[in-house]
Amino acid sequence: MPVSDVVLLPLCLGLALIGVIVAGVAWRRGSRGRVLQGVGLALAPIALYFTGLLRLVWDAVVALVGWATSIVFTPTMWFGISLLGVCVVLWVVGGLVSRRTAARSSGAVTGSTAPAVGTGRSTTTAPAAKPPATKNATTKSTATKNARGKAPAPEVDPEMAEIEAILKNRGIN
Repeated sequence: MPVSDVVLLPLCLGLALIGVIVAGVAWRRGSRGRVLQGVGLALAPIALYFTGLLRLVWDAVVALVGWATSIVFTPTMWFGISLLGVCVVLWVVGGLVSRRTAARSSGAVTGSTAPAVGTGRSTTTAPAAKPPATKNATTKSTATKNARGKAPAPEVDPEMAEIEAILKNRGIN
């Protein structure tokens, strides 16, 4: 048995045990998705060990540590490290920008259709909506307030008025 297998087998079993513990905690909390993730985490190191990929990862880590301990920081090396840093920053910022752009474009599409749907629904189902005469009186009172120089009162959303009426009926303020 090679030396790397003597080290890798206990490491593999430890990682699998961590996966089982995560799955057990998720099971107690009732999160089925996290249970599946914990089982996957438990099976991954064992699968890597049996396929020989864990030895490949181990060799890569050993080579990386060997490289890091024998490195000499020359100006060329610093330039390469700074370019790697710029690459990481650009990658992260690009992901954030694309996520924001996608959220804005989907928000603009839903935002343009939402008022039309909400307005049509609120006028047909809102029993507590004010009659047109009251609405005209309200606009007249705001017109007189505007004539006096005060700021106009914000217009009340019919859906919010309906929700407030329901809450008041149930004694929730």
